[in-house]
Amino acid sequence: MCPNSVLKVTKLKNSTNMVLLNFFGSILPDRVQIGPINLRIRRFVSRPLQCFSCYGYCHGKSSCKEASRCSNCSALDSHSEEHCNATVYCIHCRDAHQVRSRQCPRYRLEQDILQLANTQFISLGSSRRELLYRQKDILCCICRSEDDDKCYFSLCSDGWSC
Repeated sequence: MCPNSVLKVTKLKNSTNMVLLNFFGSILPDRVQIGPINLRIRRFVSRPLQCFSCYGYCHGKSSCKEASRCSNCSALDSHSEEHCNATVYCIHCRDAHQVRSRQCPRYRLEQDILQLANTQFISLGSSRRELLYRQKDILCCICRSEDDDKCYFSLCSDGWSC
């Protein structure tokens, strides 16, 4: 089989002009010729998997074992975002934005982990360890939460420390 041959073509849902091409081997060509059309290729990196119950990362709602949180204020009670009157608060970085915001430093860290794993062809665990080692000045420590005794990463970019 040719090193740059396409193994599988999949049309992406909710997209009119994007297809997913699976190639044989680990070297990605710059362009691909489909009939008379010459297309630019870029590597696909999925979004971080975030639970829509506890809003933690690396698992989905169906396999979640944690207590539900509000996506607006991060409270552990089971009120919905529509009925939340509290101020916006992110449990991951302790900043004033929703817990599922793409501007959250934790979301960006998870995105960078996926990107590194994808480009270096390493496991997500290895990618996570590598990035956390590189960013050890940003990642301060792992602290225990006062309310539920669970471990969380605590970002020190805003001066907060353990």
